[in-house]
Amino acid sequence: VLFLAYFALQVIYARRKYKISPPETTGHPEFERIFRAQANCSEYFPIFISLLWVAGIFFHQGVAAACGLLYLYTRFKYFQGYAVAAQGRLVP
Repeated sequence: VLFLAYFALQVIYARRKYKISPPETTGHPEFERIFRAQANCSEYFPIFISLLWVAGIFFHQGVAAACGLLYLYTRFKYFQGYAVAAQGRLVP
C-alpha cells in the first residue's frame, strides 16, 4: 500500500509541477509517463495481493514474502524507468 501511495504522490507532484488539473490525463509528456506508470502499477496490484495471499496459504510463507518483496522492488524500478523519456530508457 505504501508503494501505491508513493506512486500516487508522484502523480500529484507532477500535476502541480506541470499545472494539470485533476480530471485531465494529458498534457506534458513527463506527466503522461508518470501518470501511466502509476496506472500500470495500480492495475496489477490486486492480482499481486491475491497471488501473494494464496502463495502464503498454500506454499511456504517465507518464500511468498521474499517473492513479494522482489516484485515490489521490480515494480519500483519499473516506475522509475517508465518515468524517464524513451530515449533515456533505450540503450543502443
